Amino acid sequence: MKHQSIRIILPIILIMVMTQCTPGTHGDKPIPFDRAKASLHVIPIEDARAYRKGFVAGKRELQAKLPANYLDSAFNLPDAELFNRDAFAALLNVKGARGIRIYLGKDEKGTVRMILLPTDSAGADIATMLIANEKAVHVPGIKSANAQSDAQAMESGQRCPPLCKSAL
Repeated sequence: MKHQSIRIILPIILIMVMTQCTPGTHGDKPIPFDRAKASLHVIPIEDARAYRKGFVAGKRELQAKLPANYLDSAFNLPDAELFNRDAFAALLNVKGARGIRIYLGKDEKGTVRMILLPTDSAGADIATMLIANEKAVHVPGIKSANAQSDAQAMESGQRCPPLCKSAL
C-alpha cells in the first residue's frame, strides 16, 4: 500500500512542481538576455529616484521662467510612459534588432510622445513593418496610394500622469 501511494503521489508532485510559474514572470516564459550586457544599464533605484527628482525640479524651475502654462500647452511632457511587454517583443523580434531607441516627439496637440524603434548592432534605426495589417489588401506590384512606406514605430504608451504606479 505504501509503494502504491508513492507511485500515485510522486507523479502528482512532479507535475505540480513542473507547471509552477517562474517567480516574476506571471505565467509568461522569461525573455532570454545577456546578463553582462544588461548589467551595463543597471543603476541603483536610489540613483533612479534622484534622477527623477532632478527632472521634476528642473521642469518646475523651467515652468516658473516661462509664460504661464506655456510648458504644458506647448510641450505637454509626461513624467513617463508605460509600454507593454508585447510592444518590446515586437521591436526586438525585428530581424537584426539588437536594441531599442526611444525618441521624444510632439503631436499636433502639443503632447510629447515617446516613439520606440528597433536598432541594429551598429546602433542604426531599423525602419520596417512591425505588425502587418491583416485587414489590408495587398496586391503584388501595387503599393497603397495612401502609404509612403510600410515602416512602423511603437507609440501610444500609457502616460504618467495620469496612469502612474511608480516605484520612483
